[in-house]
Amino acid sequence: MKLLEILANKESYSVAELMLDSDFKKWVLLPISIMMILTGLLKADLMLLISPKYVGHPRIKLSEMQWFAKGQLLLGNGTNLDDESYDVRRHELIEILTSGKYVAQEKKDPGAENSIPNPLTDPSINESMMNMAKGNMANFIPQTVIMWWVNYFFGGFVIMKLPFPLTVKFKDMLQNGIMTSDLDARWVSAISWYFISVLGMTPLYNLLSSGDQEQMPVNNPQMNQVLGGTGQPAADVLMKNLANDLTIATQHESCFVGIEGRVLKMYE
Repeated sequence: MKLLEILANKESYSVAELMLDSDFKKWVLLPISIMMILTGLLKADLMLLISPKYVGHPRIKLSEMQWFAKGQLLLGNGTNLDDESYDVRRHELIEILTSGKYVAQEKKDPGAENSIPNPLTDPSINESMMNMAKGNMANFIPQTVIMWWVNYFFGGFVIMKLPFPLTVKFKDMLQNGIMTSDLDARWVSAISWYFISVLGMTPLYNLLSSGDQEQMPVNNPQMNQVLGGTGQPAADVLMKNLANDLTIATQHESCFVGIEGRVLKMYE
């Protein structure tokens, strides 16, 4: 008898199934999703407007960086050449790097060599910090406005039910703003749908704004500071050191040595 009473009490405490109005999808779920997509596209266009413009370099500076990169590539990937091709390229690069023909002559302060450079006075660092602050503001302000809009108009709304089962640990993530302990974890609130959209719509933003992102001019700070940057040796010193490394690298092992035997061994 007691067992029947316990079962009856358990059935009386069972959670009733919620019935959502079909207009919720049209007046709550759809507006939030559309507003999130429009906000993401607006943020992408805003980032395109405030992004730093491309700063060109003189031709002699580009030649300097390209010859230096060519020497580094020869040291790193020289095994892909035969001995004759490697020696020809090595001697040519040694001659060019030691001659200083493609070194950009920059005006420097005579007293700046012995002084410690101040990173706060570097214009490139100040510009990058300002661009970072602009990007944070462009990301923070729209998200704050949209979060206030969702919380003010749709706070406490249950807008959808997921078609797959979930554990109780997902309640904090999917039912923000409801505060019920006996509701099934598959129900999703409006505030939680906003956070899910913020975290999950990035691939959609990239897909819709891919054309604009490809045309966005972006500076390459590594190319700007490869040779003669702040706190680095002069460009001619770096090029002479690279030429010295190429002079030492006389032992060359080509991947083409014995390639016929390795190929025939594979098909034996």
